[in-house]
Order: sequence, then structure tokens, then C-alpha cells
Amino acid sequence: MRCGSMLAVLCCGVLPAGGVGVSGAAQRALDSALAGTGAVAVVLDGQDGRPIATIRAEEAGRLASAPGSTLKPLFLAAALRQGRVRAETTVVCHGNLRIAGRDLACTHPRDENVLDAERALAYSCNAWFANLATRFAPEQAADVLREYGLGSRPGFVAEESAGMVRRPSSEAELQLFVLGLEDVEVTPAQLARAYFRLAAQLDEVPVVRRGLEGSIAYGMAHNAATPGLTIAGKTGTASDAGQAWTHGWFAGIASRGAERVVVVVYVPRGNGADAAGMAHRFFAALERMAAG
Repeated sequence: MRCGSMLAVLCCGVLPAGGVGVSGAAQRALDSALAGTGAVAVVLDGQDGRPIATIRAEEAGRLASAPGSTLKPLFLAAALRQGRVRAETTVVCHGNLRIAGRDLACTHPRDENVLDAERALAYSCNAWFANLATRFAPEQAADVLREYGLGSRPGFVAEESAGMVRRPSSEAELQLFVLGLEDVEVTPAQLARAYFRLAAQLDEVPVVRRGLEGSIAYGMAHNAATPGLTIAGKTGTASDAGQAWTHGWFAGIASRGAERVVVVVYVPRGNGADAAGMAHRFFAALERMAAG
């Protein structure tokens, strides 16, 4: 029996369930994609938010780290809904950016120096989002993340972490907060829940959808691109306090028609590009199952 599409493998019953709330097909694909890595991953059903595959489930619920740029679409969606910014709002990016002694230079093409909301999200422009941060009061910015479930336990595993959402106390801290670098820590399970909630809002804020799809097509998350799928995704690279190395994130929503999954991959030592590549391997493994 063939399901006819990659995502349909998750729900058509070709493979038996691998446990409570876990699809055997999704779990096998995730195991194959992340074999031999230290990654942590969560896959949620895009319709009801139930977990359908995990790698290192206990760590997914307990390991809290700085989320980096994966927060940018959450803040952009909130700012658009609240009228703090418009889709056509532009910021001139000179490439170089320093905040509180941190070098946060943008890595997008230098000829892309006047960016609107869509392009800023696709290219993950730190200058644009540092400007956006100043449109929130510190408590308002913290409330944005709480509304997406960050800072609270999502009920993923026993004795899980609530992460951290701490109100910034200065403009520099506020900018670093929005950039996901200070005063905020999330678990992979929390971030997956947040993106599940974001997925339900994308029709309301289409510029966020276009920016995340642009991130896959030509921007910072292009390593996750998989033929035949529409993917709206974001990468993040950050360091936790006292660490000399970075960790990487990929968070995204993959769809084909009405079928949809939410995927978060966390790489303890690496960067967002690494995490996006692992997400692609998961998508490709499911594609092979659908074709087999």
C-alpha cells in the first residue's frame, strides 16, 4: 500500500504506532535521519499538536537553551497583529551591529541592505529585529513569549523544565531578548509547541509565512529545503552562559495540502545550518517511505 505523499505516511496507518502519541513511520524516519548525531528533536502533528516522533524525549522536555533567531517570527507575528510594525516597514542594514559589546553582524548578502519585514525574516537580519525590539516595552516583549507558551511547562515529559522568560531591564537587554540571546531559554518541546501555535496564525499574518518560506527558499534555513514540500522554517544559533561553543536550532512547519507537521531540531554543538540539514534528512526519509 502506498500513501501517495510523504506527510500522508504519518497518518494513513502503513506502519503501526510506535507508542502513545508516536507514529511508527515518523519515528523510524527521525531515527534514520539523526542516527549518530547528538541532536534532540520533536515532531508534532500539525492538526492537533500531539507528538508523533522524538529523539531524546527526556532532553527535549528538560534541556533549556537560548533559542537565538527562532524567536524572530514570534515577535514579528505579534508586532503585526498589535500594529507595532507593518509588512512594508524597512530598515537599512549596514551589516555591522554591536549590542552591549556583542558582535551581531548580519551575514545576509550585502546588496540586500534595505529590508522589509518579509526579507528581514528570510535573511534573519539582526539589525531589523533589533529595531523591532524597541517598539515593545520590556514586559510587553516578555508577554509575547508567554502567549506562545514559553516560560511554562508544556506537559511533554515528567519533571520537565519551564525554561526561562525574564523581563529585560534595559534597551540593550530588550534587543538581545528579542534576538533570543539573553534572558530567555527554551526547551525543544516548548519551541515545538510555540511553532504549532504560530502555524495556526499564519493566515492572519501572511508576511510571516512568506518570510519563513523565503528562509527555506533563499535565506538562512535553506538547508532544510525538500522538493515537493512547502516548508516555513527558521534557524537559530546561540551560546549559553559560560559556553565557548554554539548550539543550533531549526524550527519549522512542513505542509503538503492539508497535511502538516511541526519539526524542531536542536544540535547541542553546532549551528542553525546543521540543524536545518538534519531536518531535511528527516523530510527526505519520509519522502522515501511514501515512494516505497
